[in-house]
Amino acid sequence: MTRGIRKQIVGVLLSALSLSAVLPAGAQENADTVNLFDGRWHFSLTPYAWTPTIYTSATFSPRGLTDGVSADLHSTIGDYFSKLSFAFFLATEARKSEWSVFADYIYLKLAEQDSGVKPVFRPGGTGAIPFDASMDLKADILTLGGGYTVWRQGASYLDVFVGTRYLHITNSLDFGLPGGVRQRDASASMNKWDVIGGIRGQFALSEDGRWFMPYYLDLGAGSNNTTWQALVGAGYRYGWGDVTLSVRNLSYDFTGRGDSGLDARFTGFALGATFKF
Repeated sequence: MTRGIRKQIVGVLLSALSLSAVLPAGAQENADTVNLFDGRWHFSLTPYAWTPTIYTSATFSPRGLTDGVSADLHSTIGDYFSKLSFAFFLATEARKSEWSVFADYIYLKLAEQDSGVKPVFRPGGTGAIPFDASMDLKADILTLGGGYTVWRQGASYLDVFVGTRYLHITNSLDFGLPGGVRQRDASASMNKWDVIGGIRGQFALSEDGRWFMPYYLDLGAGSNNTTWQALVGAGYRYGWGDVTLSVRNLSYDFTGRGDSGLDARFTGFALGATFKF
């Protein structure tokens, strides 16, 4: 799949989400006709667009540098959108009365992100390497969980859940050694399964139940790391489903835990359209 086609797919997704946000409420059926706790199965599918600021750090061991190098990446949407190779975000849920299961999948691939603005340091305090460097990033993140509603009132409810999250992330460093020699095969990657637990749900913001506030918080840990994720936002409920705008953070910390020194944090706004059936 070429980069142009990938960008077109992303553009179509963003356009669809934007159009769903301005559909006239009068053309939809009454929002409060759906009762999630009526004892029947309810399913939802949520494609969304997420534009996080990305912070990653990694330690590399390229040829020619026996001590290795450490590099930091800080990319905003203005920095990386022109270099976006592909992105895909999808969440889904199945619920019957108080019981629910859910999944969330993130795929993100960025190319040629500038890491030369900040120096690339050699471990051991031997100083900065005086040349430009760029980093590529690829991340697959899958969150799975099962929950139970412990409180509800009207359209508001609170679930507690347990689950797991899988992370596969690869950072690749492209840099030049003194004398014009280029290195293109330095990379650091991580594959991790973590156990997570937390809370999720919605608070009604209007009497008719159309306006609401989604929220989510989880904490997790694995053999050599910790992770956490949080989300809060505002949404509007149509008959066909919901439109939400939220701010979301997802973080991983491997520092000082005997791994490769790769850390990651994604923080930014997400726009989603939830289709219910």
